[in-house]
Amino acid sequence: QTAIVENLNLYADKDEESFMPFLPNFTQLVWSLLMRATNLPKHDVLATKCIRFLASLVKKQMHRDLFKDEATLRQIIGSIVIPNLTIREVDEERFEDDPAEYIATDIEGSETDSRRKCSQELLKAMCRQFEGEATVICREHVGTMLQEYQSNPTAKWAAMDA
Repeated sequence: QTAIVENLNLYADKDEESFMPFLPNFTQLVWSLLMRATNLPKHDVLATKCIRFLASLVKKQMHRDLFKDEATLRQIIGSIVIPNLTIREVDEERFEDDPAEYIATDIEGSETDSRRKCSQELLKAMCRQFEGEATVICREHVGTMLQEYQSNPTAKWAAMDA
């Protein structure tokens, strides 16, 4: 599945004109695949490839119509960006095992893809194409996460991290 998404990304990037008629269907398939991927580390590579595929489409003006609907933007941010920005238990364990390595790869950036890094790229692309709409939706999510954190700071600290 991962290899197929990589190939779709190549076609969408390198052979745009001949790929355009198939793009809506493949975008929906990649989206569905991403929605079925769990938060488990075994799905990290697949999730990052799917998110990167969506980000590559969102950032191009020619694909704007695929994502312009507010419901679509809300679903991308609520179902893809926020969950993949939120720290997971495996991330906590990585930080506890080797804080310097975690900081180097996750916070400072690295050559390897992570769910968080790809989600950040997707959100940046959305903000470039749909600045007003994406800002409003993100502001709502940030407000919700801050309220969640304030309700129980000890247990809900991860809401502040995303």
